[in-house]
Amino acid sequence: MRPALAVIALAVAAAAPAAAQTPAPQTSPAATDAPCTPRQANLGGIGRAGVVAFTAPVSRAPVCATFANVAIDGYEAHLGDAPAPDFLIAAAVVPGGNVTLPLEGVTLSGVGPYAVAPGGAFPDTGGDISQAPRVVLAFAGQRVLLIATSAVELVDLTRVLRNTPDLFGADAVERAVVIASGPNAALAVRSDDGLIGAPSIATAQLLWISKR
Repeated sequence: MRPALAVIALAVAAAAPAAAQTPAPQTSPAATDAPCTPRQANLGGIGRAGVVAFTAPVSRAPVCATFANVAIDGYEAHLGDAPAPDFLIAAAVVPGGNVTLPLEGVTLSGVGPYAVAPGGAFPDTGGDISQAPRVVLAFAGQRVLLIATSAVELVDLTRVLRNTPDLFGADAVERAVVIASGPNAALAVRSDDGLIGAPSIATAQLLWISKR
């Protein structure tokens, strides 16, 4: 088992009640093939997490998304191959662009493309119509969001983020950057109600967030 997988599994197991008393945590189809069941949960006193479903505005494909929405002054970000035991959010990072993104605690480099360009503008997608699972880091006023989706076209994700940010509990998205794309794009959120999202993340680098 990779170190990242082992730490996530141990952290979740330590936080969860005995399996004989409660069912296993529900996971989102952003990382599995299970039906997309919407849910909402508190996130460590600094935000909200959940699962939402939407229809892509251009391709009309069904999309499932796991999200975490935290206060911009309530978190610390870290990079590594495994999160600390007290992580709230762990996201795959798969470099593939030229965007540098400063966060509270670390700087992400070589990520991208933009899903929403700075200032809330529609980005140049270069005519890319590929569908792929994606993880996006977005900024909306005093909120920071991490969103993992099932396969979706970038243009569809852009429209949803710009036109319906309330789907993720946010106001207007000022910018959003793809930090992972492809089969390993995954997000794990340890909410007050248990794990939401991927039960494991199989990338060499993780962005993980803890409470400040």
